[in-house]
Amino acid sequence: MSASAAAVSPAATNLRRRSREALVALAVQYLLGMAANLIGKPDSALVGVIDTIIVILHVLVAVGLIVVAIRALLAARAAGVGRRLTLWALVVIVLTFLAGVLTITLGSDWASYAMATGFLIAAALYAGTFLASYRAEPAPASAP
Repeated sequence: MSASAAAVSPAATNLRRRSREALVALAVQYLLGMAANLIGKPDSALVGVIDTIIVILHVLVAVGLIVVAIRALLAARAAGVGRRLTLWALVVIVLTFLAGVLTITLGSDWASYAMATGFLIAAALYAGTFLASYRAEPAPASAP
């Protein structure tokens, strides 16, 4: 094992992994949301079934994002960096989830807009936690 690989903190690696999970889940969530939005009101039974499947997947990924947000917060606490970013990201994810509930129940375009805004903010926060995970590692020893 190289010296640089040995210097990588397991806590920092865990935070980096959780941040990547959140970013990938956010990307999947965005694509599912766009697909559901583009289908709109289905004009046939087949399109209605496909739209329902997409919305169900969208909801399941949203629940998964809350779980990932909690895991990222725990990883940030263990790594000692990015705690504030992951806390705010969790808050944004929960608020975005609630905006999604309002979108489905009320059909509100403003709640849909809030979901899109929450996506952007959460993505920026998790990019920040990903970068912060590199600060948790000790500086490499200089060569003699």
